Amino acid sequence: MIDHLYRDLMIRLTLGAVLIAGVLGLAVYYYEIEKIDEAIVASVAAEARAFAPAAANHAPLSKPQPASGLAKDLEAFLGQHRNFSEGNFIVAEIYDIERDKVAEAVLPGSEWVERSLKTNKHRFPEGDSTWYVKRTIDERLFIQALTPLRSDKSELLGYFEGVYEVSPRRVAEITDLTATTLFMVVASVLATALLLYPIIRTQQHGLVRLNQGLLNANIQTLEVLGSAIAKRDSDTHTHNFRVVLYAVRLAEKVGMSQQGIRELIKGSFLHDVGKIAISDTILLKPGKLDADEFTIMKTHVAHGVDIVSRSPWLEEAARIVEAHHEKIDGSGYPKGLKGGAIPLGARIFAIADVFDALTSERPYKPALPLDETLSIMDKGAGSHFDAALLTAFQELAQELHAAFGGREDVSVEEAARRLTKPYFEVA
Repeated sequence: MIDHLYRDLMIRLTLGAVLIAGVLGLAVYYYEIEKIDEAIVASVAAEARAFAPAAANHAPLSKPQPASGLAKDLEAFLGQHRNFSEGNFIVAEIYDIERDKVAEAVLPGSEWVERSLKTNKHRFPEGDSTWYVKRTIDERLFIQALTPLRSDKSELLGYFEGVYEVSPRRVAEITDLTATTLFMVVASVLATALLLYPIIRTQQHGLVRLNQGLLNANIQTLEVLGSAIAKRDSDTHTHNFRVVLYAVRLAEKVGMSQQGIRELIKGSFLHDVGKIAISDTILLKPGKLDADEFTIMKTHVAHGVDIVSRSPWLEEAARIVEAHHEKIDGSGYPKGLKGGAIPLGARIFAIADVFDALTSERPYKPALPLDETLSIMDKGAGSHFDAALLTAFQELAQELHAAFGGREDVSVEEAARRLTKPYFEVA
């Protein structure tokens, strides 16, 4: 069970780390890309503004400009400002302060890029900012940027729009840097999770031990309380352990849920806890109870439900405590429930309780042999007992009787604890 907890911890920690690494990695990826974009655009804008002196020679810029004038200078600019390690402008256009195009130049062989980017609608920037868009065409990275041109007196001359191709080397650097950063983030998160695992495991182990210790204490209290009531009633406490053994084995055979079996175990130990409220004159009366006394005796069911309902941990026993005297034909008490209206655990308990009562020695009777016990119980099938459950129990009866029938030694207690322990381990 503990190994299962640690495996779950590792799986959850790994999944959490992967999720965090993924989210953080994407955030870092976009942040790094944005930083790189800003750096490239700043470089592009600075290089574009280097054309400002040439533009100032043609001020004021107006349309149309002679081919030998501004356009020729623009062509020269494209040829002179080619930094192949970073990239270079391959298309350039000049707009006047009215935002009308007054000149353009295209580096020979780059006309196809201009045509591809014609569909992009540019936006004139405000102030000294730069507008840009990024496009990847045939695995080549282009930046289309538009930035203001100012004279040395900060007067607006017009606008420079250029298409800048980032060099393959620079693209490779960007890819490597982004991949490295992303890897470092993901690796850091996963490494942190790996380092946290033994710490969390140690803490969890301590909590598991503490919880299991508290649970064991509760189980011991359950046994002690049930045994105290049993001893007061019949001068023996082993009856409860035998009934638990019989009931749990039957419950397992018919496929009862773990939750249902936990309720059955608690109910089996505490089924008669309400007898603590019944006076000794009635509880220990050697003879048969009269009608009034029996009416009082039946109140032990309500007392028992009230007692176990006061504890969140014991209240699971309430359904068994309340219905352990009900009978299939509706002749039981306190509610006269019939058939399937009686909780499954209570129907199982009734068979185990009567079987142990018949096969155990009491001050007022000897222990009955197995065959006689089963014969008596057969007569109650469909009236006192659930017939299908009784048939299932009869398949176990010989084995259970041989191992535990009427025994009063500690081996019965140990066997019951071994059988019930898995149902109370910390999950």
